[in-house]
Amino acid sequence: MTDYDSATAFLGEWGRFQKQVFYLLCLRAIPCGYTALSMVFLAGSPHHHCLVPPQANLTPAWENSSIPLEERSGGGAPERSFCSRYKLTEVQRFSDRGLLPADVNWSTVATEGCLDGWQYDQSIYASTVVSEWDLVCDYKWKKPLTTSVFFCGVLSGAFICGQLADSCRKKQYRLTSTREKEDTAERAPPAN
Repeated sequence: MTDYDSATAFLGEWGRFQKQVFYLLCLRAIPCGYTALSMVFLAGSPHHHCLVPPQANLTPAWENSSIPLEERSGGGAPERSFCSRYKLTEVQRFSDRGLLPADVNWSTVATEGCLDGWQYDQSIYASTVVSEWDLVCDYKWKKPLTTSVFFCGVLSGAFICGQLADSCRKKQYRLTSTREKEDTAERAPPAN
């Protein structure tokens, strides 16, 4: 078996032409990174808590107190629960009796899941797959599934585009598909 250098000696030295081809191929690969990075932003998980519906007629103080505080792993100050709230009927009963949130022993009040949905913090992400389809709490297992389905679409698109490239003129198809990918990335609405 011959060594690599003697097998590729006919190609010549690493010159200007080889560098140009290398860098042009690298430039052509940049739009492929857009696809891989897009799920970081499309599937971001914003902070959330249970929604207290407006028809509950609670004051802001009662609305704020209707979400239990939980200790997070790693210590720190307790934060609002992501997946539970105090039973809304009991909170409304306390409010109707004229009590203040500080007058209630919250450890004795029963909790319930987020029956009315979730309220999402929009300071970082205006809209994501997680906030649009409520992929939190009991449904958080679906978030990695969305990424898998997305990349299955990328894979099937690669097969289809590969077949099209073989049936058409390859160079023209490569240029057209790269241009279309860049145009689509520019026209796609940003996640924020």
